[in-house]
Amino acid sequence: MCGRYTLSNPDPVRLRARFDILESSEIEEQPRYNIAPTDPVVAVRRNEEGARAAGRLRWGLVPGRWAEKGSRPLINARVEGIERQPAFAESFRERRCLMPADGFYEWLSDEQGKRPLWFSRPDGDLFAFAGIWAALPAKGTDDVLHSCALITCPPNRLMRPIHDRMPVVLDPALEAKWLDPDADVDELLELLTPPRDDALVAREVNDFVNDVRQDGPDLIAPREEQPSLF
Repeated sequence: MCGRYTLSNPDPVRLRARFDILESSEIEEQPRYNIAPTDPVVAVRRNEEGARAAGRLRWGLVPGRWAEKGSRPLINARVEGIERQPAFAESFRERRCLMPADGFYEWLSDEQGKRPLWFSRPDGDLFAFAGIWAALPAKGTDDVLHSCALITCPPNRLMRPIHDRMPVVLDPALEAKWLDPDADVDELLELLTPPRDDALVAREVNDFVNDVRQDGPDLIAPREEQPSLF
């Protein structure tokens, strides 16, 4: 499960260089520290000429008319059976994307309660979730809803004590293969594995992220020690 993530430095020059995005792609993104379901998010897709272009998709996949009545957005797609699931199979085969980020949140539950942790690369650099997307024309208009979901997998050793799922964070060397329209199903499934145990680090942060209205660098600051009542 992944329900919140960050893109705290969406500098267009940095994003274009990191993901080899076309110069013509408009990237107008503010620093985001609390990206939540149904928010517009930056995604990288191949265009008809095979070049990489950046766009804004709604986080929460709407793969077809049958899914419009769903009460909860399809923000995550489990890797297990993704090639067969009606909600995800077509997008998995034909509409894959990279979802740039520099961190994501998960919550640790223990005797002290439930506390958020922020996961990032040790060097703080950008990475990409493996994503899928869909396009659904709006009834009676020329508008099209472009939506996406990120793919989750079993946890690596870092995540295992905290949660039984985690997002697929692609190795940079594998991002091109994920976007390759000629990749077959078996090749794609081989990419959808947990990141290396040392690929990410975690730190406990304050509870501000629990409120979707909160958004600022204080969300990823190390958690302050709570004063003892005794």
